[in-house]
Amino acid sequence: MYSNEHTLQELLKRAYRRLDMEEAVTELEVKSVYERVVGDLISRLTWKVSFKDGTLALSVASPALRHELWFRRDSLVDKINEQLGRRVVQKIVFLNV
Repeated sequence: MYSNEHTLQELLKRAYRRLDMEEAVTELEVKSVYERVVGDLISRLTWKVSFKDGTLALSVASPALRHELWFRRDSLVDKINEQLGRRVVQKIVFLNV
């Protein structure tokens, strides 16, 4: 491969940075990976998922589910970052419904 050749992923990352879209793309990636990590049922019971500055904010349907996810939050952070291939999510917080 020649030195001026780049992967499509590298070119997209550069374009996102130039268009100031990198944070929005990261948020979409984090949301998608969260859904894969927790599965369909928990994903459907999560009303709001947002990501900004390393914090994944969640609103969930029930106090019992919120409690369970709160206990698993460190494990979820690790699994999400592992799937992303980089440390993006620093913490998970739960929003009041």
